[in-house]
Amino acid sequence: METQDYVALVLVYLIIAASLGLSMYLEKKGSKADIRKVVHIGVGNFVFVWWMFTENWIMLVFFTIPFAVVLFFAMLKDNAISRSKLGELSSQGHKPGLFFYAITITILVILCPDHWTAASIGIVAMTYGDGFGSVIGKKYGKHKTFNGKSLEGSIGVFAFTAVMAAIVIVFYGFLASSGWYPAGAYDAMVPAWAACIIAGALASVIEAVSKGFFDNLAVPLLVTLAMVLLGL
Repeated sequence: METQDYVALVLVYLIIAASLGLSMYLEKKGSKADIRKVVHIGVGNFVFVWWMFTENWIMLVFFTIPFAVVLFFAMLKDNAISRSKLGELSSQGHKPGLFFYAITITILVILCPDHWTAASIGIVAMTYGDGFGSVIGKKYGKHKTFNGKSLEGSIGVFAFTAVMAAIVIVFYGFLASSGWYPAGAYDAMVPAWAACIIAGALASVIEAVSKGFFDNLAVPLLVTLAMVLLGL
């Protein structure tokens, strides 16, 4: 392991800690915010860090697999983790949702060593897109579509996925132009704006038709696959 791997691990765990800390703070203050979604969205910011790891196995051993194991025990009963804040979060909404969130990240780390931009867009579709889409749907959703979801929520998924996809492309393009991460250069078969719209549209449709926690698998994996096929 190199120095940047240690830095990346510290940053990843700071992101997780900050997300949990913010959720606990909001809960203590009596906020009406969806505390589970605060963690769901916040942890997704690791996509701005994972390019720093020099080897995939480092992410797997020290980040994604431990994260998945912890969340697996969090959704069970009568253990120290399930009685913690993570266990409380897992019991809200679809119980296996956060666990499959971690499983998806692990799958993408294994399958996308040369496609971090595409995988990052898939992740933000799951975190920012699905997360804010859920918040918007619960607050403003009036026109029901599939599986109890709303048109307003789907528009939120589309908008936040497209915007965050643009931010990811700009971020990795900056890294490439600065010589820090050459693989981040944009080289898709369509313009960047078109890739963002495709990602947003695909995420909104998949999220709308997915039942339960399966959107935490289907949205990021299929959006990532689409981005890879586009050349990212």
